[in-house]
Amino acid sequence: MGIKRYILLSLVFVVAVGLYVFSFEGTQLNRAFFGVDVTLPVALWVIIPLILLMVASAVHMSFYYAKAGLQERARKKDYEQFIQVAKASLLEEEASVAFKTQWFTLPAALFSRTTLKPNSDAQGIENEELAAVIDTVARIHQGEIVELKKYKLRQDNPLVMRNKLNQLRENPRLAGEFLKSCVLDETPLCKQAFKTLLKTGSYAEIKRFGRVLDEEMILDLLHRYADKEDALAMDEAELEVLLSDPVLSKQGLIEAAKTLQSVLNPDALVALFEKLYNGRIEACDAFLYVLFELQMIDRAREVLENSDEEDLIKFKLLLFLKDHGKHCDTSLFV
Repeated sequence: MGIKRYILLSLVFVVAVGLYVFSFEGTQLNRAFFGVDVTLPVALWVIIPLILLMVASAVHMSFYYAKAGLQERARKKDYEQFIQVAKASLLEEEASVAFKTQWFTLPAALFSRTTLKPNSDAQGIENEELAAVIDTVARIHQGEIVELKKYKLRQDNPLVMRNKLNQLRENPRLAGEFLKSCVLDETPLCKQAFKTLLKTGSYAEIKRFGRVLDEEMILDLLHRYADKEDALAMDEAELEVLLSDPVLSKQGLIEAAKTLQSVLNPDALVALFEKLYNGRIEACDAFLYVLFELQMIDRAREVLENSDEEDLIKFKLLLFLKDHGKHCDTSLFV
């Protein structure tokens, strides 16, 4: 029952009791309080306790109504803060919120230690703000590009990084822009941006970022150099520097020779790998591969005769077979 309704009905009851008493007892009654004589009708003396009880009850009810109102207000405020905590968790951000009621303390504590990751759409989520966030996060994980500025996320936020990866996949030309902020940063975005640049950028752009290349990256560049549809532009000096990188293993140099034999003329190919051989013993197998592929048997024989007896056994076997008129694929011996 509302307090206003209670007061109204209480007043009706008090008046009814007063009229009822007054209907059969209309005399007055005198009483002394603290030396003061008070004379009032009997009916009034009857309803005074009722009025005092009504006032006390109203005050009591008002107190608890006010208390309940404050609690409800606190719950509503906590609910709003809980929405923000859930939103922050969905967006993989941290939210520092103090709750005033016990109802949201435990869920919020769990959210602060975990990350909510929607695995479907926002169907059934009545809160429009959360539904929009769930839809945004789901679209990012599906590979779409979305606008995230309104959420004011930190730059290293995983969703920001994933969204940029989506942008990079849609537009490989962004690789250089992303790499500008990756001086010493080895995030997945920076790594993927450089891989994309290796596949799409010019050799000048690749060198500009000064990143250390591994063997796989170097071989990828050589494949682009040999690809007629791509034809990565490199001069002979740049090619030599690239192949002189100590990261290239013996097998890597052989793969490089296989790749380059289709684009370099025989003299240039032999000169390049002979120079590499003179600088690194690891290039010996690649140099011999080139010599046998170009049928420069006497040059190959000279290299093999100057080697130790237990070295280059496969190539010595290949030379023996060729000396005896057997045609063998050089690739079988490397």
